[in-house]
Amino acid sequence: MLATAQFRKALMLALVIAASSSSFVSARQKSEGPAAQGRPVAWRDPGDISARDLRTGPCAAEQAPAAPFTFVEEDKLGASPKFKVRDARGVNWVVKLGEEAQTETVATRLVWAMGYFAEESYYFDRVEVQNMPKLSRGQEYVEGRNAVRGARFEPRRESEQRVATWDWEQNPFAGQREFNGLKVIMALLGNYDIRPENNLIVAARDPRSGEAEARYVVSDIGATLGKVGGLGGKRSKNNLADFSSSKFVLGVEKGMVKFDFKTKPKGMGFFASVFKPSYGKSQAQKERVMGNIPAADARWMGTRLSRLSDEQLRDAFRAAGYDQATMDGFVAAIRGRINQLAQLPEAVASGPVTQTSGR
Repeated sequence: MLATAQFRKALMLALVIAASSSSFVSARQKSEGPAAQGRPVAWRDPGDISARDLRTGPCAAEQAPAAPFTFVEEDKLGASPKFKVRDARGVNWVVKLGEEAQTETVATRLVWAMGYFAEESYYFDRVEVQNMPKLSRGQEYVEGRNAVRGARFEPRRESEQRVATWDWEQNPFAGQREFNGLKVIMALLGNYDIRPENNLIVAARDPRSGEAEARYVVSDIGATLGKVGGLGGKRSKNNLADFSSSKFVLGVEKGMVKFDFKTKPKGMGFFASVFKPSYGKSQAQKERVMGNIPAADARWMGTRLSRLSDEQLRDAFRAAGYDQATMDGFVAAIRGRINQLAQLPEAVASGPVTQTSGR
């Protein structure tokens, strides 16, 4: 009987994996289109990091969601409940509910502060949506007939088209210091969902020169601020206790920094991955990506992150509606991780990139 129960549990996990993979493929096919035109860009020097406004981040007051909001349709892709709305200006938005609404709001601001591209992310403790139907996912966040709690708004602007996805191991910036810095930030945040499907190439124009750009963006960074792990393990997100107690830098081996970043399926998750070998391979790739970062490049990013004050970090959490105690706990844990990076052994870093750009 026990073996039968375990088999059923593994089968259910396999079905979840298969369904998720199907959603990922659909999302990728939807985002891919004509090849992005313009100069590939992933980073720009942000200038004085200590002056960056993390309360606002990549957002702008004049571009913020404008009430009233009208429900358009439910988005059933991905792990978090989502739906689409249109605001008073006619701008379309994707509204995410659940644990990732807060973490993604914070994560986008830290990524942006370091000079990388990040999507606009506006958080509302409570917001009203006209014509709100009963949701198939996330109904527990709905109050009354037209209000939702804990909502992250992300725009879909006509001026920025999502044209393709990109891979962590095959891209124009692989091996370069600034690109490795982006991977370090993913490790610092504990982003266990660094799948290629979450990486977007966005066609846009440089606001200063008007030059066409193919911007390399890490999208959907809400599986953060918890414990890194694989399916069937003890991974979590938006969990202060897990984030604070998790290890981060384990050491340096042959010049490469070793992060505590294990994402291979465990327990029933491992058994279930037998039904979908490609899933196991994708999780192994995550570990490989995070295991190929020179310690010198991680230290470089640590020294840049150390220029952020605790007050700037708090602003990122204020933007996401965290209470004071939780905010202070996360800021202390992040500061501890930044210190670990900044204290890594000095060495010659990888060569600089040719303006790998950010918003």
